[in-house]
Amino acid sequence: MPIVLGLASSHAPGMFATPEQWPQIHKGLTAGLPQPPEIALETPEVIGSYVQRIKKGFAALRQQIEECRLDALVIVGDDQEEVFSSACNPTLAVFVGETMSGSTSISWIGQKRSENHIQLTGHPEIGRLIAEGLLARDFDPALMSEIKAMGRPEGGLSHAFTRVARAVGLHDTHLPVVPILLNCYHPPLPSAARCYALGKALADIFAMRPERIGLYGSGGLSHCPLGPRAGWVDEPLDRWVLERLRNGETAQLQNLFTFDSDTLRSGTGEIRSWIVPAGAFEGVKATVVDYMPARHTVTGLGFAYWQSN
Repeated sequence: MPIVLGLASSHAPGMFATPEQWPQIHKGLTAGLPQPPEIALETPEVIGSYVQRIKKGFAALRQQIEECRLDALVIVGDDQEEVFSSACNPTLAVFVGETMSGSTSISWIGQKRSENHIQLTGHPEIGRLIAEGLLARDFDPALMSEIKAMGRPEGGLSHAFTRVARAVGLHDTHLPVVPILLNCYHPPLPSAARCYALGKALADIFAMRPERIGLYGSGGLSHCPLGPRAGWVDEPLDRWVLERLRNGETAQLQNLFTFDSDTLRSGTGEIRSWIVPAGAFEGVKATVVDYMPARHTVTGLGFAYWQSN
């Protein structure tokens, strides 16, 4: 059975905070840099409307997960020296353990990484199936049987996984989760074409399997937290990506990251996580749930999903 559900969303910290906390998070992530003029348009009322749209976006993804009756959800996300560190930072790693935990804390509002941990259920059989299948398809993933965070030991599993898992209720439903950690931040980085091929490989692995599998890309869209463009959202880039998904022109995403560009660095590199399910659903038109160029979150916020034909 092919992968039956594809999902993608951003995971910026403001998405998991109250409207009153957005200015504080924005201040921390922009570190005093000059901000785009559009920031003045984000009044408390606008921020409040964004928060409601974010809740609806995650609710839409959660509904898809529930209706598809999945056996497991594979989440592709990056690691920002949380689990890994400069001592060891693989391009690709697959978790094959039974359980995992990690923090959903937001440091910008005073939450400690040792707090707000959630427990998630793994699926060792599917994790190993993925690892072996990728090896047979010319990928070389690292295998992780347990989470022993090197970069930030108190935090556990990376926020790319824990935040979206909580937002769609995986800690409550105990739906098995298989994290795939994809390097999106620390050069040398995988190409867009390689990420697209990863998605196609995952689809091929499950093409003749009985399990009902979902694939979730966590990260992006354009953002540069704490960087020279912090607070500036590349709205044309974000909308180009979403249009490719909406039109089923997924193969065009392989053209991203083929040249060096300031706007494609930093957090914008997390679009790689979206490219993976786009590759798995090659040519399939996605439902784009919502998009918000929310300057207070320093991120273009998006939600989308695919269903198998």
